[in-house]
This record gives sequence, C-alpha cells and structure tokens, in this order.
Amino acid sequence: MGYAVLSFRQVRLASGTLKLGKKRNLAEKTAAVFTLVKELIQEHGVQEVAMEEFFYHKDPRALARISHCRGAAMAAAALEGIPVFEYSPMDVKKAVVGYGHATKEQVAWMLRQTFSLPDKLSPDETDALAVALCHLTQQHRLELLGQGC
Repeated sequence: MGYAVLSFRQVRLASGTLKLGKKRNLAEKTAAVFTLVKELIQEHGVQEVAMEEFFYHKDPRALARISHCRGAAMAAAALEGIPVFEYSPMDVKKAVVGYGHATKEQVAWMLRQTFSLPDKLSPDETDALAVALCHLTQQHRLELLGQGC
C-alpha cells in the first residue's frame, strides 16, 4: 500500500510503501494499515485524507483484502475526526497529467518532474502521490489561484 503526505505550503512531507507481506493474515494487515494511517495523521498533522475510489477487481479474494485495508484507513481518519475524500482513477490522471486516460508511465513522469523524485518509485507510492496531488489541487484550487500558482 502506498502513502503520501502533501502540504499546500511545503509540498511533499512524506511518501512510501507499506509492505504487508504474504505471511501476515488479514487481521494483521488491516491493523498495520490502521496503525500507519493513524501515525501519519499524528506525526504530520494531517487534516484531510484522500484515496482512490473503489474499483472492480477480477480476483474476489484480492477485492476483499483491498476493501478491508481501505476500511482500516478510513476508520483511522474518521476516529481522528478527519474527512476522507475519494477520487476516480480518471480524475487523478486528469489532475496530474491533464488527460484522464494517461498511462501509469505518464503519471509517474509528471510526478518525478513535479517533486524532483528518483527515477524508480514503486507503483503504489506513485499512485499515492498522484491521489494526494489530485486532492491538493482539487480542494485548494482557490488558494492556489490566490497565490498566483
């Protein structure tokens, strides 16, 4: 699972990937996601959480695991009184690249340019940065315009 913490003022505060591993059971994975989100909220003073909208997955077991982990992340935010926003994959691509049907490679390239990132980030971290940037631009559009950005 990828994560990213962005700020309107300081831009990129933190990003990375939580490796859940295949040996952990679902309860342990869910607890790990809940704990990470709670720690990120507390450490960085997160005021809003954004995630990609639920999407169809071919494997029902994978779908169940994704659902549990999304629920854990949402619960961690809700228990801290933090609103959760969701964006479709198309909206994320449009916000980052300007084109809703952009490829993952195009999104990664734009993120590397925007944040001066290393060439190789995990796809999960790239996705998390893209969702965070989408949220930042969508929710703070008026602030951005007021700052002359």
